[in-house]
Amino acid sequence: MLSLYSKAATLPGTANAQQKNEIGDLRDAIVSFTNLTVDSGRASVRLFCTVPTWSASTDTCLDLHDLNELRSRFLVFVHDLLQSLRASGVSASYSLSPSSSPLCVIGHRPLDTATVLDKLHQSKGTLKKEQVALVDVDNVTCLIMT
Repeated sequence: MLSLYSKAATLPGTANAQQKNEIGDLRDAIVSFTNLTVDSGRASVRLFCTVPTWSASTDTCLDLHDLNELRSRFLVFVHDLLQSLRASGVSASYSLSPSSSPLCVIGHRPLDTATVLDKLHQSKGTLKKEQVALVDVDNVTCLIMT
């Protein structure tokens, strides 16, 4: 199941609920993810991040220049997210894993990006270029960046 959280980052009320609302900017995504993590009561968190190393041409990633630009934005975003979590009192660390997907994914547990893509297509959700979405994939909160 895939649920896209609203900007307020409230959890869906039912197991089959699917909400879609794009997060306005990177700062909103960081605040929403930080709030969800703090509200979960976790004192520490390890973020599992997938970084695209190669991808076939898609709407969001046309060539290697787009891919390199996405990786650069993503690494800055991850460090800003860690800083926000640490400022909120959550001890945070991360690990990076290579991926052949055109998406960057950050989750509290490791996720298969192919599964995330499949669930995104099944829910008829689409992500535009330079967008961040806060989603729930099989009860794992994650951020997807394009």
